[in-house]
Amino acid sequence: MERRLNIGLLIDDIDNFFSSQAVRGAEQACKALDANLYIFPGHYIGQTDSRYADKNYDYQYNSIFKLPSKRNVDIIYILHGIICSRAELEMQRAFLDAMPDVPVVCLFNVSEGYNSVTFNNKSGFVELLNHLIEDHDAKDIGFVSGPVTNIDAAERLKIYREVLEAHNIPYDEKKVVYGAFTVRSEGVVDELLDKNEKLDSIVFANDSMAAGGYRALRRRGIEPGKDIKITGFDDDAFAVALEPPLTTVEASSAQLTFKAVLNAENYINGTAVKDLSVDTHLVQRQSCGCRDLNSDKLCERFKFDGIGSGNVEFIESIREYLFGFYIASGKLSDAEEKVIEFLREYAEFVKAPDKQKAVTSLNEQFDKIILTDLFSITSAERIFNVLQAMQYKALESTQDIDLIYRTFTSYTRRMAFFSVTPINSSMQRNERIQGELNRQAGDIYLTDADQTVPYEYLLGGLYEVGFKRSLLYLFNGKVKNYGECDWTPPASLLLKAISDDHGTRTLPEEQQLLRIERLFQNEFIPDDERHTMIIQPLFSANDIYGYIVNEASPNLYPNLSTVAVRLADNLRSIYMIEDHNKAKQSFKNSLERFMRENTVLEEQATKDELTGLYNRRGFINNTEKKINDPFNNDKVAIICYADMDNLKMVNDKFGHDDGDFALTTVAHILKDSFRDTDVIGRFGGDEFITFAITGNDINTDNVKNRIETITKKYNEEAQKPYPIEMSTGIYKFTLNGKIDIYDVINRADELLYEEKLRKKEQGKKFRE
Repeated sequence: MERRLNIGLLIDDIDNFFSSQAVRGAEQACKALDANLYIFPGHYIGQTDSRYADKNYDYQYNSIFKLPSKRNVDIIYILHGIICSRAELEMQRAFLDAMPDVPVVCLFNVSEGYNSVTFNNKSGFVELLNHLIEDHDAKDIGFVSGPVTNIDAAERLKIYREVLEAHNIPYDEKKVVYGAFTVRSEGVVDELLDKNEKLDSIVFANDSMAAGGYRALRRRGIEPGKDIKITGFDDDAFAVALEPPLTTVEASSAQLTFKAVLNAENYINGTAVKDLSVDTHLVQRQSCGCRDLNSDKLCERFKFDGIGSGNVEFIESIREYLFGFYIASGKLSDAEEKVIEFLREYAEFVKAPDKQKAVTSLNEQFDKIILTDLFSITSAERIFNVLQAMQYKALESTQDIDLIYRTFTSYTRRMAFFSVTPINSSMQRNERIQGELNRQAGDIYLTDADQTVPYEYLLGGLYEVGFKRSLLYLFNGKVKNYGECDWTPPASLLLKAISDDHGTRTLPEEQQLLRIERLFQNEFIPDDERHTMIIQPLFSANDIYGYIVNEASPNLYPNLSTVAVRLADNLRSIYMIEDHNKAKQSFKNSLERFMRENTVLEEQATKDELTGLYNRRGFINNTEKKINDPFNNDKVAIICYADMDNLKMVNDKFGHDDGDFALTTVAHILKDSFRDTDVIGRFGGDEFITFAITGNDINTDNVKNRIETITKKYNEEAQKPYPIEMSTGIYKFTLNGKIDIYDVINRADELLYEEKLRKKEQGKKFRE
């Protein structure tokens, strides 16, 4: 089976409706490609957003953007137009240039030298401006632009000027002000109103600034939609909830990311069209002075003229409007299937000579729709708009007007009733999750201070409330992050606990240590199915503890931030308890260590059962003793990090007994390759490690050659149908009191990775 593509998606915030829809589109494309999707939700680069109470530590969220690497993703998509919308061009460029050496695609914005997928701002924005001028006789139109450095803002300002010119309305610089794309727009709106006393309309370059504009206008006694026409851009989730509902331009982030991710292989191969775009559309509401939708425009958009010609375009256009994208093939959701059946039945209803009889079948299909999760994957407003357009078009096909009105009025009433169901379900789900999080905290405080911290308590109950898989990764102690641009996470971390269909458990110490690039690809994440995983930072102020990785259905995305925040709070409590008991535990730990070192129990606790080598704990303890011994200062030493090649192949093809034989053979090879005084350990799985104090003239190539010679000898004696081989990385260093054992291990690990790359380039097979 070919290896799945690993697709990285950098977004601003999973709680943001626009971004959550973008995630949904990307996930649908990944399902069509059978690709893995790894989501990295940070916040904004540059100026923070007032929505976040913890904005002083906003940079902790952005530490997530340091995690993608060419080892864990094949391509990166960035919501560049969102993440970088408040940043200067130089900062935007530095952010993009810091990405790993894989194809990078900018979404919602264009950056020179990078592929991009953007909105066709012009299509919807021209429609909106024409609507104001032609349908509402607007002549004195103010414009609140976005930042001068933002490409989308500049394009929308240009379109504004062009449409005014096309209608012979003079452009006046006094009628243009520049905001920051945030709700804190009252100041620039006041500036606009101070310079212009008789505006009949204000066009905002995005919905957030329009929401702030509502407040500024009302402070002056000006009522939006009544005294002045207001429009926005983006059709954000809150736009329909404003009073009056905001006329805006619909830019489907789901459609855009779906189209972009579906082209992943073309971007990787260098065959994709450099710059793609997605059309935008006018969304007509009351803030511009409208009272009713333009049904002719809706019918035109939904291609109702195609009803008599196989219904394909008609069905596809409505599916795209409701769900944000259109999949021509592949498994459909239950809601999609029921919508298609309803649309087909509607087409038959329109063409049927006996409308009374045909409406019975139509009603049956409609009743099936409302029993699906339709409202969790599209908005009630869009459903109602489709129904209104269908009613409008149906009236053209019959004289029985009363039947049409009764039928579609019944639909809207039932839709209104069932549309609250997802809200109630969401509230119940939130209560369950909050209950589980509260229970976690209680379990932690009830733990005896003398016991090992039960990290599984931190993930308790998540699987039961719908999280398919949760992985808790912690650094080896608290790590400080003060927001410096050159901050990088440690090269390794500990996978402390897992929650999945096998239960919730804390891992044994020897299985915990992982390279940070293996957050999504390790032995605890099955590779026989695709995954969508979201990673979030766990932090408190300047302390960052690690990360939580979740695999969950989209209806749980709004709960992810809550889970991460509460996990971080519980971790902080754990560390506070540990610090409080540090002095008490110090003596006890010293006594236990002394006892273990002088009993068989210590031998069992520090030895790997299969190979007889030291386990991770035993290797670290014994190596640190040698490193910290003043007698060894200024001596030269090496760390040899070894990784057995093809263990998975041996296990799969010849069975786990042969896999165990191969592992013990590697242990014997290393014992023969090094001295009895050297420290040799099995670090976990198929990874082995050796520490040796050597002479100054040690040649690491000679060490490699000795290992290879002894390996060849063992293979000749074993006479197995598979080779027993290993890749090695050997790091040479000088001992002193400041050596960090984890640092030298990571350096040897990097050399190991380079050797694996060389083998791969030479066409040799080994375990990824």
